[in-house]
Amino acid sequence: MSPEEQPSVAAPGEWVSARPTRAVEVLQRLVRLPALVIGHRDLVLTTLRRDLRARFQGTVLGWAWPVLQPLFLFAVYYFIFTQFLGQKMPAAVGHEAALGVYMFCAMIAWGALAESLARGTGVIVDNGNLIKKLAFPSELLPLNVVLASLVMMLFGVAIFVLVTCCTPVWPAPGAALLWLPVIVLLQGLFMYGLVLFLSTLQVFLRDTAQVVAMVVTVWMFLTPVFWVPELVGESAERYRAVIQANPAYHLVSAWRGALMGDVQLPLDGRVLHPVSLADVPAHVGAFALWALASYVLGYAFFVNSQRRFADEV
Repeated sequence: MSPEEQPSVAAPGEWVSARPTRAVEVLQRLVRLPALVIGHRDLVLTTLRRDLRARFQGTVLGWAWPVLQPLFLFAVYYFIFTQFLGQKMPAAVGHEAALGVYMFCAMIAWGALAESLARGTGVIVDNGNLIKKLAFPSELLPLNVVLASLVMMLFGVAIFVLVTCCTPVWPAPGAALLWLPVIVLLQGLFMYGLVLFLSTLQVFLRDTAQVVAMVVTVWMFLTPVFWVPELVGESAERYRAVIQANPAYHLVSAWRGALMGDVQLPLDGRVLHPVSLADVPAHVGAFALWALASYVLGYAFFVNSQRRFADEV
C-alpha cells in the first residue's frame, strides 16, 4: 500500500485517506451526515446531556438557571432601556416595552450563535484524545456544541412565549410560531458550518480562538441587536446594502418577526416597519442561502483537513 493510500483518521464504517479528498467524496460526506447522526444518536444524546448537566453541576439553583437567565435578561433590557434611559420605539403598537422585547428576541438568537463559536472553535483541539481514535466520528464534536447552544436558546424562547401568554407585556406570537422549526434548523446548519470551519482552522492556527472572540464582538455591534436601523437615520441608509449582506441581520429579523409579529412606527408622516411578520419568508430565504453555504464550505474544509488532525492535535 502506497503512502497516499494509507488511512489516517477514520469515521465509522469508512477510512479517511491520507491523500487529498476528492470533490465527490466531500459531496458524499455532506449528504451522508444525517445518516451518520442518526446512526450515532445515542452518542449525540449522551454527550448533549453530559454537556448540559456539566453547565449547572455544583450550582445552587441547578436546572433553574436556563429559566432564570432569560427572565433576568428581559427584566434588565426592559428596565435599562425603557425606564432608566427612557428609550422607546415611538408609538410602537402602544407598547412601551417594544424596545426591550426587540432587543431580547435578537439576543436569544445572537447568544446561541456567539456561544457556539466561542465554545466550538477549540472543540477539536480540546478533544485530541478522541480525534486520534480510529473509529470516532470527529464531525460530531462541533455538532454537540451547536446542539447544546440551541437547547439553551430554546429555553429562552419558551420563557418568552410563556411570559407573553401570561402577561400583557407583549402579544403572544400565535401562528407565527410555525416558523420556529425552520428558523432553528437553518440556524443550527449555519452555526454548524461555522464551527466546523473555525475548529478545523484552530488545529493549524492556534490563535484562531482569540481572533474569533474579537470578530464576534465587532459582528454583534454591526448586527441590529441593540439598535433599530429604521431609527438610525441617513447614516444607516448609506450602509443598508452592508447591513442586508450580514447573515446575522436576516437571522435576528426572522426571529423578531416570528416572535413579535408586526411593529409599526409612525414617524415624519411615514409608517416604518422595523419588525414585520410578512418579511419573515424573505429573511428566512436569504438566511437559508447563508446556512447552506456555511455548511458546505465548513464541512468541505473539515473533510479536506481531517487527514492531518491526528498529527496536529
